[in-house]
Parts: sequence; C-alpha cells; structure tokens
Amino acid sequence: MPDSNLLRDVAPLARKHPKAYIVAHVVGGVVLIALLMWAFAALADELPENGWMVHLDHAVTNFVQARNSEGGERFFVVVSLFGAPLLSALVAVMSLIYASRRDWLRAGLVAFTATSGALLNAALKQVFHRGRPEFATEFIAHHSWSFPSGHAMESLIGYGVMAYLLLEHAGDAMWRRLLVAAVVILIILIATSRVYLGVHYLSDVIAGWLAGGAWLVVCIAAYRAERRRLHAR
Repeated sequence: MPDSNLLRDVAPLARKHPKAYIVAHVVGGVVLIALLMWAFAALADELPENGWMVHLDHAVTNFVQARNSEGGERFFVVVSLFGAPLLSALVAVMSLIYASRRDWLRAGLVAFTATSGALLNAALKQVFHRGRPEFATEFIAHHSWSFPSGHAMESLIGYGVMAYLLLEHAGDAMWRRLLVAAVVILIILIATSRVYLGVHYLSDVIAGWLAGGAWLVVCIAAYRAERRRLHAR
C-alpha cells in the first residue's frame, strides 16, 4: 500500500503523471543544489581576494560590537545553545523515537543528515582555514576555524530535516505554517547570535546556510527516492 503521507503531498496532476512529477523534482533539485553551490563558491572566492564581502564582514562586525550590550550577549549566548548541544540532543531524541517505532528510514535520515552535515562543516573549515574575528576569544576558548559557520550550517540542516519530517505528519495548514515560521525564526536567530557575539563574520553564516541548504536538499532527495522505491514494491 502507498504511504498516505506520500499521497497527501502529491498533487492530483502528479499522481496522473508520476514520471513527469519525478523528473520535475529531480531537475528542480539539481538546479537548486547547483545554485547553492555556485553561490557558496562565489562567496568563498572573495576570501583570499580580500574582496567586497570581506570589507562588509569587518564593517558589520565592528558596527555590532560597538553597539552590543551585556543583556544582548546573555540573550544570544542562550540562543546559541540551540545551535549546538540542544540541537544534538533533539536529533538524538527524534532518531530514537523513530527507531523505537521501527521506522528505520526516518530514523536514519535524521541521524545521517545531521551527523554528515557536521562532518561536512568540519571538512570545509579545514579547506578554507579562515580565522575568527578578534572578538571571538571572549566566547571561544579553543582554536577553531570560522568559515563556514558550524552553528548556521548545522542548525539549518538539523532543524530543517526534523521540520520536514514533522510536516509529513501535520495535516492542519495553520500548524504547518507555524512550524515553518518557528524553524525559520530559530535558524535566523542562531545565525544572528554568532555575529552578535563576534565569533563569526556575516559571510561565515551565509556560507553555512548555502552549504547546509545544498546538503539538506541532497539528503531529502535521497530519502524521497528511497521512500518511493520501498512503496513501489
């Protein structure tokens, strides 16, 4: 029997023309990934050239640091926790919930997407070796590279994949809109916290979103393809 969630998110026209539906999604996914990768490469190319983005980075960092406050720092330190330890805990809990239901495909999607996203971020940092802003020592005790932002990239990947799966179970349109809005706001706040605290440049978080977005699309596309294969049996 086909998955009811799968049928619900497929328009009547797509059900009548499944091959066209699949081709359109594949082409759209490839185009989206290519655009995100191109934008990431264009941004990364500005770093060694000391281009316009680097000048904007320093201008934004200096502007924020000249106007931040202790109250703002305390707030964004808490927000920043949602991009690292709390995110890891949520990923583990959601993976275990699906595993307890023997829903291995969804459990694997959450665990693999979040873990591989973190590993990809670590690899990219080693490629670019960009130092952090001079203000970072107040909040970063150990040395680590800055580009792309791990918090920005991993939060988009982690919360993005969890939201995607929750949307599969959400039938009410209002609930779906609230979920999407909450996740978008949280991801933006986490990225903002890294710039406000002076531990990342603006381009670091933008690059994190671009790389994270590309990887999220790849993982969700693979999940959808495997789900169709399983329910075609």
